[in-house]
Order: sequence, then C-alpha cells, then structure tokens
Amino acid sequence: METLIQDIRYGLRLMIKRPGFTAIAVIALALGIGANTAIFSVVNAVLLRRLPYREPSRLVMVWENNRNRGRSRNVISPANFLDWRDQNSVFDDMAMFIDFRFNLTNVDDPEELPAQVAQVNLFDVLGASAELGHTFGPENGEQGRDNVVMLSHGLWQRRFGGDPDVVGKTMLLNGEANTVIGVMPPDFQLYVKQGSLIGKPVELWLPWPYNPQARIRRGRAWMSVARMKPGVTLEQAQSDLDSIAARFEEQYPEFDKGWGVTVVPLREQLVGDVKTPLLILLGAVGFVLLIACANVASLLLARAASRQKEIAVRSALGAGRGRVIRQLLTESVLLAFVGGVAGLLLAQWGTDFLVALSPKDLLGIDRIGLDRRVLLFTAGVSLITGLIFGMAPALAASRTNLNETLKEGGRDSSGGASSQRIRGAFVVVEVALALILLIGCGLMIKSLWRLQAVSPGFDTSKLLTARLLLPATPGSRYATDSQRTQFFKQLVERLQSLPGVRDATAVDAQPFGGMGSATGFTITGQPTPAPGEKPVCDVRVIEPNYFRAMGIPLLEGREFTEREAAQVSRVVIVNQALADRYFPGEAVGKKIAIEMSDNPVASEIIGVVGDVKYTGLDVDVRPMVYWPHPELARAFMTLVLRTESDPMTLAGGLRREVQALDSNQPVADLRTMDQLMSSSIARTKFSAMLLVTFAGVALILAAVGIYGVMAYSVEQRTHEIGIRMALGAGRGDVVAMVVRQGMLLVGVGVVIGLGAAWALTRFLSSLLYQVSATDMTSFLSISIALGIVALAANLIPAFRATRVDPMVALRYE
Repeated sequence: METLIQDIRYGLRLMIKRPGFTAIAVIALALGIGANTAIFSVVNAVLLRRLPYREPSRLVMVWENNRNRGRSRNVISPANFLDWRDQNSVFDDMAMFIDFRFNLTNVDDPEELPAQVAQVNLFDVLGASAELGHTFGPENGEQGRDNVVMLSHGLWQRRFGGDPDVVGKTMLLNGEANTVIGVMPPDFQLYVKQGSLIGKPVELWLPWPYNPQARIRRGRAWMSVARMKPGVTLEQAQSDLDSIAARFEEQYPEFDKGWGVTVVPLREQLVGDVKTPLLILLGAVGFVLLIACANVASLLLARAASRQKEIAVRSALGAGRGRVIRQLLTESVLLAFVGGVAGLLLAQWGTDFLVALSPKDLLGIDRIGLDRRVLLFTAGVSLITGLIFGMAPALAASRTNLNETLKEGGRDSSGGASSQRIRGAFVVVEVALALILLIGCGLMIKSLWRLQAVSPGFDTSKLLTARLLLPATPGSRYATDSQRTQFFKQLVERLQSLPGVRDATAVDAQPFGGMGSATGFTITGQPTPAPGEKPVCDVRVIEPNYFRAMGIPLLEGREFTEREAAQVSRVVIVNQALADRYFPGEAVGKKIAIEMSDNPVASEIIGVVGDVKYTGLDVDVRPMVYWPHPELARAFMTLVLRTESDPMTLAGGLRREVQALDSNQPVADLRTMDQLMSSSIARTKFSAMLLVTFAGVALILAAVGIYGVMAYSVEQRTHEIGIRMALGAGRGDVVAMVVRQGMLLVGVGVVIGLGAAWALTRFLSSLLYQVSATDMTSFLSISIALGIVALAANLIPAFRATRVDPMVALRYE
C-alpha cells in the first residue's frame, strides 16, 4: 500500500509538472468517458431502472396477433380476454385496460385529461399501491356504484396543489361527479405507447364496471397485462395461450380465424422502440472512447521518449520490469481517474441536455439522476480506460536497453521500430473506428433525408389542428347523435368565418395524430369471404370541406353534398389504395358494408381520393374509407383550419369560438400539422443527430491522432530527412515519403473499418428507411471523405518536414 501511495504521489507530480500534456489527455478522456456516462445514464434510467411494480419480471402484456395482416401485437377483444382469463393455467391474474380521455369541467380552466379505464384488479395484478387513499376495490367494478377516480401524482400536484386531504373530493369528468379515492406514487405509470389511443401518459384511472355485453365477440381496442405464476416461463405462457387461441379459431371462426396471441414481457413492451436506438448509441460512444484511448496512448508513447533515462536508472538501481510497468500503469489510471471526474461533470450537463433535446415522451423521463449504478459505471470505465491506453506504452517503455540509454547522448529507444509499430497500430484503430461511426451516421442522414422527402399525400403547410371531446353521457347536452353532429356543424361554420381562415373542417383522427379506427367490410355482389379473409380498411369520419382544406386530391367521382354531410345517406369516399386493391376497374358506384355496427348497411362509393400517410411517413398506406359525420356521430373530432398566414395566430380565435358555443369545453393538443409531422419522425431525427455528434467527435479525435503520430514520426526522423535532403532529395520527395507512410496506415484502417462496418451497420436496419444497411454509395463516399481528412492531417507534418535545415539535421541527436 505504501508503494502504491508513492506511485500515486509521483504520478500527481508528473501531471502537475506537464500541465499541457495533462490537459490534452484529460480533455480527450473526459469527452470519451463523459459521452459514455451520459448515454449510459439514459440507458440506466430507461432500460435498466426497476419498474414500480411488485416482482416486475413476472408481468407480461398479452396481445392478439393476426398472421394474415402481419400484425404481431394488436389490441384485444374483451370477449377473448375474459375467456383467456377463465381458461389459462399460467397466470395468477389478468387485467384489461384502455386509454381514453375525459374532460375536467366546471373549473376556471377546463382541461382534457388522458386517462385509463381499467378493470378494478389492475393495480393488484401490477402489485402497485396508492400513495394516498387506496386503489379500486371489487365494489367499484359493479354497475350502478358511485363514480370514483384515482389521480396520478403529477395531476394531484398540478390541479390540487398536493392537498393531503384530496381523498374524498369530487371532480366533474365529462359532466359527471367522480370521487377521488387515491393518489398514485410519483414513479407509477402504465403507458403502453403501441396500443394507446391517446399517445401520452395517463393522469387518471377510472374503474370499468363489468358489462355482460363484453362477452359478445366484436371489436378490438383494449390492452391487457398479466402476472405469471411463480416458476412459469415466458415460453410456457405463450404455449398455453396459443392452445386457447387455436380453440377460439375453431369455436368462433367468423371473429377469430387467423388471430392468435402474443405474450411480451412488460419491461420489453414499456421500453418499446427506444431500446435499439439507445443500445446503438451506447455502442457508438464506446467507439469514441476507444479512439480517445488510442490518442492518449500515443501521447504516452511520445512522452516515454523523454523518460527513457529515468526508467533506465530505476532499472539499474534494481527495479524489475514488473515494478516499472506498475508505476506507469498507476500514472495511466490516475490520468484516467481525473478524466473520469471531468467526464462525470460533463455527463451531468450532457444528460440534462439529452433529455431536453429528446422528443417529448420518447424517453418517458423528465430528468436523469446520476445514481450509484451510474457512478460505478463511470468508475469502472475510468479504470478499464486507464489500463487500456496505459498498457501498451508501459510495456514498450519498460523494454529498456540499459547500456545504450545510459550512454552519454544515447538515442531514445522509443523511436525504435517497436514503438513506431504500436503508434501505427493506434492510427489504424482510430481510422477504423471513426469510419464505422461515420458510415453509420451517413446511413442515418440518408435515411432521414429520404423520409423527409416522402409526400404525406396532402399539403401540410398553414394547417392548425385542435382536438375536442364532447361529453356524450346519458342526459348530457351531447347525448344524441344529432346533438353531436349539430355542435360540430355550427363550430365549423363559425371557424370558417374567422378572418385569416381559408377553410375549416374536422376529422375524427388526423394524420400523425395517433391510432384511428379500422374494421372489416364486405363488398356487395361478391361471394362472402372465408372466415379470416375478410378485407379490412381504416375508417375516418369527416366534416364538409375536409379534402379541400387538407389538399387531398379528388381522383374520381365527387365529394359529399351538403345533404349527405348533414344526414345519414349511406355514401362513402375511398382512397386510391382501396380502389386499386378491391375495384381495379371502377370503384365509383360500387357498394360496401363497413362493420362499425352490429348490423352494417351497405354504402355506395361516390368518390376516390388520393392516398394519405396517416400513421407515419415510413408506414405503408392502407385502404381507407371516409364517412360523413352523420354516418358515425363521433363525440371526439379534430378541428382543422387552413390559414392564410402563420396558423398559430388563429389559436386564440379558435379557442374563443369553442368557448362561445360551450364554455365548459376544453381545447386540447393545439398544434400545427408541420409540428405533428415533425413529431412523427422525431425519433429518427434524434438518433441521427446524436450519431452525427459522436461521429464528428470521432473524426476530430482521429484526425488529431493521425497528425500527432505523423508529427512525432517526422521529429524522430529529422536526422534521416536531413541526410536525404543533403543527398539531393527535393521537398516534393520528402512530402511524398511522409504522406505515403501516413496514408498507408490510413488505408489499412479504412479496409478494416469497411469490413467491420459491413457487419455492424446491419444493427441499424430497423432505424433506416429505404436505405440498405450496406449501401455502397454511403460506404465509398464516406471512405473517400475520411481519406481526404486523413490526407490533410498528414500534409501538415509533411510540409513541416520540408523546412528541415540539412546542416542542423546532420547534427541532430
């Protein structure tokens, strides 16, 4: 221990004695370690954090799947769920829930709140308890009971100021009084983005009172979570549900033919599509750290030249090679420790920056703390980093020729062939790693460019959107179909008259706004499809002027008339995808029965419009049917305004018109269509931006490393260069010699990097759009670009070498 303390003290004195060297090394290490710590902090908070449930490893999500439609995780039918619950042998319990919205009214600031309607045993299945009050009891699942509600911690703080006596108070939701019975802890959430109808974390939970009608097999819109019995594996749970689903296909072929069950661990489901990008980014910053290590190792090799006599004296006085290596590794680890402390400070800022920069709800966290796991990670990375970049210089420096080194004027052995080969290997590694990152970055940028070039099928500019949800409970002012359609008809007319509004309309689910309705349909005059083979279409309910306001072209037929838009007329408009697939000759005049009710009635196709990317720019267009609002009198609609100028200038006017019709009606999600479309590709943008940042840092570090190695090589070869110039070598010959040496190393690094990139970029496939993970154009162009940067890094020391005075060089020692 005393020897170790002496080594540490000596290392500290060396660091202080050479502040320039120390600063450069610490900065390089701080960038690498800080970036790794920042990304690991996000990975830790998103992927590794303990879920706020009891024994979370036993929790799974249970979805339906449809092998004919390529849907592996589809929302579920209540009837199927209730039978799974009764017939399975692998779960302790199961619960069903659905995301919904409720209006908080009779307050100064009415608000639409995201909520979940759930079976009363949901919290028991999850193993979660209330922070205040209690969760649902069996009595809350009975018809006719008083309405109750549970609050999220955030809503309790925001709407009730954290009032400890909130339990027992009432809230008016959709015009009905609900009694608060509990508040959940701050970390509790069950936000399953894939099946959510609202696309945001919930703030309310309401019980679902059991209804015998749920046993009727119709519709799929719910989600379910289950707790596996102790000792049951995921494979056993999947097998048990598969056998039940197979029975359902035989018992209920009209509804369940082609449908199966998918069991997914809850953790895997909750992290969703963010897991792959985060792991890729963690690998990317690992490469940055390795490049930083190679740079610092090169610096240490160069510094070893000035310490050869010191090491030789130590050896002559009895220090063995192992003792010398230990001293040098202690200095390296000490340097890495200082770099780690600086990196930790950088990571603290970096994580806040990452969270602020990330798309809303992508990571599911507002702030990331540096907990014990992160601190241990940083300490471990610092230790391993010190050993990685310190080992090669320590081994090279410890191989000292005592006789030569201790001679008066003896040459530094660090300039020998062995050290040159090591420094050359570092250059090769840096170039290869930088090339891998740059190619990955190039693929992401190309993918993003192609994604942004996709036409959504309508004009996104100068469109303002806002969502309304009318309380349609029995006895409310919007209880009937005519009351709901009349409200939206009046509102659209009022909005149309606003100054600066070119067109006003409404749709039940706008593009890039989340999930919409989909159902099966039959074609009049054609044979009844076999069970499981019925055609499926998405359904949108619209107000007049929708196609004109959105800029969706009418390709055939006509739009809805004023009469058809005001009363049930059994007419529909379809998109081109549906017309091409099911009516390749002529769609107008044909009839289809859309199964949005128990007894669907055939509707005549009166027009065909262009395809629209509703779900996302990277999602294929699906067959679509447009209904006028009276055909399906929705209580929820999204207003759409086509404006003359900046859409947000009409936000106040829109709110005023809504309040003029109903002062208790909140306006939610007021955004422009450009914002909605940008949000739909936010994950790709975020991943590409971070890769660009890390690749840029890697390129700079690699260029600096190449320059440093070649500059040191020129310095070591000053004597040789002087002789060459004295014998007649021109400046061009010297430049060519130095550049040839450097570019040979770069070429080897590029070849190795291309091979590694060919294998590793395949992990990017799920993040790319219309770009191959082995796109040759990207591989070649980025290799050439890296070669140009490397050439520039080589030319500077090469031209410096031409300024050597032969007379001075011949006396150089």
